[in-house]
Amino acid sequence: MGSFCPVLFFEHIGGVYRTVVYDNMKVAIKKFVGLTEKEPTDALVKLSMYYGFSFRFCNIRSGNEKGHVEKSVEYIRRKAFCHVYHFDSLDAANEHLLSVCINLNQRPQIMANHMTALEQIAAEREFLLPAMPKYESARIETSRVDKYSTISIDTCHYSVPEFYVDKIVFTKVYSTHIRCFSEGEMIAEHKRCYGNQQWSIDIGHYCQIFKRKPGALAHSVALKQADIKWQRIYTKYYIKKEKSFIDLLIFHQECPLETIEKAILTLEKLTPTDITTEKIKVICQRSEPCQEVVQTVSSAIVEKSKEHLESYGALLPCSTEKFSTEEVIA
Repeated sequence: MGSFCPVLFFEHIGGVYRTVVYDNMKVAIKKFVGLTEKEPTDALVKLSMYYGFSFRFCNIRSGNEKGHVEKSVEYIRRKAFCHVYHFDSLDAANEHLLSVCINLNQRPQIMANHMTALEQIAAEREFLLPAMPKYESARIETSRVDKYSTISIDTCHYSVPEFYVDKIVFTKVYSTHIRCFSEGEMIAEHKRCYGNQQWSIDIGHYCQIFKRKPGALAHSVALKQADIKWQRIYTKYYIKKEKSFIDLLIFHQECPLETIEKAILTLEKLTPTDITTEKIKVICQRSEPCQEVVQTVSSAIVEKSKEHLESYGALLPCSTEKFSTEEVIA
């Protein structure tokens, strides 16, 4: 998780500095060797290899090496959060912080010949290493799906499709969300929980169970945690029609929720007292062909990885003639 901030910084400036200086923090230093040597963490080594930069650490008890940086943090905190400090979400706080930083970076600086910080970074950009696809700063976990069709990460439970019960799934744990994979395919994604013994349930993962036991739907945790749009659809049109609602959830695997909502609005104008799943399906299929909703991850990292492998492959002998000659000599 320690590489999360550098990744966002490199992405924001559109390049990578050739040398990065780190403080003596646990996310960067694995252990101290002797009086002066320091062993970097595996995460830092992987990050530096991916982006191609070198790194060094500050000297111990040398505040003069980083005083300007720490003072800058205090300055930004005062400018951004002195008067505005209540936000609805972390994303809203980050957006506010970004807007404040952009405004500050647009101010001319006397010590820099009246150039703005944005102008200075633009001048430096040609000397930076080229930008790379965003590095996935995730912790890798391997978990077995329990009988409730969930996996446990840091004492919190996250649902996966029910047919993966008792199977092993591969999970990437990010700072804000988690992604679950099986045989290279992403099967679930959740916002990350930070409490203790919290449950994150996706109602779409339990469709077949609810189909067998429709009476359990109305008061289920899955419905309570479902998208507010689904809760409204159920409350307004499907009270005591759980089987039809479950069929609509299954249909959602092939058709986006936005298309389903448009179909419901159309039916409200035609037959406001008789809105059924079958009618919704017909209108959705007429308006636009529904395609299976598939969650994909950008292949930019895959392409860059192939380029790296090709560059390493170029260092190896690729001619079979040399090997055959050696075989004859032997």
